[in-house]
Amino acid sequence: MFVSVCFVSSIIELAVILTDSTMPRKKPFKYEIADIVSEYNEELYNDVKDKITIKLVKGFQGWSAKIKNNEAIITYNKSNYADACFAHELLHIKYELNGLQPPLIKDNENVKNIMPFLFNQLCHHKFYQEFYDMGFNEEEFLNENDASEVDTIAKRDIRLLEGIFNTNGIIKGSTALLLPYIVLKSPHDNSETTKQHIERLKKIGDNNFFQTIDTILQDWANQKSLDSSMTFARIFKACNCPRVGFCLSGKDEDVIVAGNGRISLRGVSTA
Repeated sequence: MFVSVCFVSSIIELAVILTDSTMPRKKPFKYEIADIVSEYNEELYNDVKDKITIKLVKGFQGWSAKIKNNEAIITYNKSNYADACFAHELLHIKYELNGLQPPLIKDNENVKNIMPFLFNQLCHHKFYQEFYDMGFNEEEFLNENDASEVDTIAKRDIRLLEGIFNTNGIIKGSTALLLPYIVLKSPHDNSETTKQHIERLKKIGDNNFFQTIDTILQDWANQKSLDSSMTFARIFKACNCPRVGFCLSGKDEDVIVAGNGRISLRGVSTA
């Protein structure tokens, strides 16, 4: 009986020791605004917060930003350069508050589904220089995992396009050619891998198309107006989608149709 009591007592003591030696749990990962404001983005943050309430929301698929119910909601994930990611999303909010909105679309070419993606790319071209001028590095413009995702998607899409090229020859301007190209032409990306992908595309696609897209993106980055209607019309004209039109006002008389011989808006025209 004494042995049994001692044995039970020893077991209890061991359990207490094991419980006491358990490693303490880490605190759940969470950013507060103070954690991601730095000397690099502080001026931008102060500018935006004076115009709209900023709310941080933890996410699981990278960073994003939207304005909802007069509140700027920035979704975040863990990053080695969180202040740069925060600055990127603040720029989305800043430019939206300044009037950078996706245009309304009259779609007779079934391109509505790719418009959010293309608009996001145009936003990047519009505010990249401001991001870079804050002192951030080029590779900090997008999330850490974006480079590998771009590489994976580019390999997949270019492989499919090379199959079309092998069957039909040079690929003319099209949305199929535009989508991988505009991703690879992200204003921050000068990597050798991306350059190689672009060279592969140029071997199978109409090089006049690529030159046209380059010119359109440069014109968009340089223009003061935040109305992207003309830019989209020019892009889809190059993609041989002439029946799609764009405008911010929603008025028929303001719609810029991609297939027009000359596209004009507010005294500016382009062939």
